[in-house]
Amino acid sequence: MISSEVLGRMPTGEQVHLFTISTPRARLRLMEFGAALLSLEVPDASGAMGDVLLGMASLEDYFDNPACHGSTVGPIANRTDGAEMVVGSAACHLARNDGPGLQNNLHTSLVSGLHKRVWRAVPDERRNAVRLTCHLGEGELGLPGNRTFTSNVSLVDLPNGTTQVTILYTCTTDALTFVNMTNHSYFNLAGHDTGTAMGTIVRLEADEFLPVREDSVSTGEIRHVDGTPFDFREPKALGRNIDESDEQLQRARGYDHCFCIRGWKPGAPPRLALSAYDPKSGRMLEIRVTTPGAHLYTGNWLDDTHAKGGGTYGARAGFAFEPEFYPDCAHHFSWPQPICTPSQPYTQTIVYQLGTVAR
Repeated sequence: MISSEVLGRMPTGEQVHLFTISTPRARLRLMEFGAALLSLEVPDASGAMGDVLLGMASLEDYFDNPACHGSTVGPIANRTDGAEMVVGSAACHLARNDGPGLQNNLHTSLVSGLHKRVWRAVPDERRNAVRLTCHLGEGELGLPGNRTFTSNVSLVDLPNGTTQVTILYTCTTDALTFVNMTNHSYFNLAGHDTGTAMGTIVRLEADEFLPVREDSVSTGEIRHVDGTPFDFREPKALGRNIDESDEQLQRARGYDHCFCIRGWKPGAPPRLALSAYDPKSGRMLEIRVTTPGAHLYTGNWLDDTHAKGGGTYGARAGFAFEPEFYPDCAHHFSWPQPICTPSQPYTQTIVYQLGTVAR
């Protein structure tokens, strides 16, 4: 079941709609601004409903939203060294908005990237889904092509007692371009307003991760997790090793790194990347992805005083797991490249599957 209402208006007067997708076991709310997920209510092990996504109190609070709560980020997520890249034969210049001297790029544009745009949404009752669309013109945000981005978000209950949220991202273009979209939702399986999420037990399907420089740009190295705090191949609490005297952790105040999810093949179906369990609520989460990597961010810089429900979010109140091609891959040609052409559209899928485990 899908319902919609006017959430508010942009400073220009443009309306922004809120959509609610419901099933017998869950309720998902999303909005047209930033194609953002606002809340996801699912039961705990005792059947009590709770919202497991961090989010802000009002539409106006999302106009700033430096943490990118729930948003669709792109056309290029994460950091680009020097805010420059070459796409085909075209030199592309992105906004210089990140790093000590603002020499790098973060998320394409913090002012007018996809997470700061009004997408237009159409409900699909048959699939219990909402399709959101956003257009960018030739050269807009520094990248070639007249591009149409879509986010198809669906919610279904599965026969095994779990609920599944699926996001299908696509981009079509009339010229060769570069696309690396992601979703930037933060999870706290105990509930969005229950404090730190560092007690969440997490397993990652990753043998390697990407170290970062002091300015948080990928170094170009792919490092094995063996013997490091980045080894999540066996389940452990997110906070177990987070304060160790490791150079990579100290640079980011915790985890803020891309993991290389094993088994990537172009065009393959979504594969398991993360398994998480919250001992307090009994909720569990599995995330499946089609991208080569996924960025784990433990909310190290969260400081939100206008959270929904009158709450506040401090550091590590939630964790984001952002499926993506490796950050700054445009400068590392041996890494997989998310090139989008008129004959080969960009298509990636994220699957969030939630259920419970008896405590």
